[in-house]
Amino acid sequence: MSPYYCATIGSFDGVHLGHRQVLAKLKAIATAEGMGTMVVTFDRHPAATICPDAVPLQLMSLEERVSTLQALGVNRIEVLTFDTEMMRQPAYDFMRDVLRDRLNVRLLLTGYDNRFGKRDPLESFETYVKYGKELDIRVVEGPRPEECGLFEGQAISSSLIRRLMAEGRTAEADMLLDRHTDI
Repeated sequence: MSPYYCATIGSFDGVHLGHRQVLAKLKAIATAEGMGTMVVTFDRHPAATICPDAVPLQLMSLEERVSTLQALGVNRIEVLTFDTEMMRQPAYDFMRDVLRDRLNVRLLLTGYDNRFGKRDPLESFETYVKYGKELDIRVVEGPRPEECGLFEGQAISSSLIRRLMAEGRTAEADMLLDRHTDI
């Protein structure tokens, strides 16, 4: 296997069925490219730094997330500290300094609407593709929400699961958090 990684970035709170579709695509691409798989996640929900008054209830502890990702066969889980310094780092610098130089990422699987680094309203998925070409990181679009599964017409997400739990619909939330689903 190559010393380089095919990575994806996110909170992965709950490692729910939608996340598992992302991981399945990550594994398929990494296998085809001869690279290892990596999930880049955070020690806390980004909202804890961005908007401390609006931190969502966490579905899993950090230890549970890491353990679940390992059990699902991810080769490397990198936990970053999400602090004000990271929040203010421009995406280009993050891609260069953290992904490429520190973590050996050469392929980044990210959502068409995912953003990282300092929020710049002019940046888009296409911007990340451009940065990637300059940095020798191929940027690939991850599965769209509808490809990750829908529940009652909505994309499976941590927010949806939290809402179901708040409504007392724990059986449905548990179904979307199925820890027995293999990828």
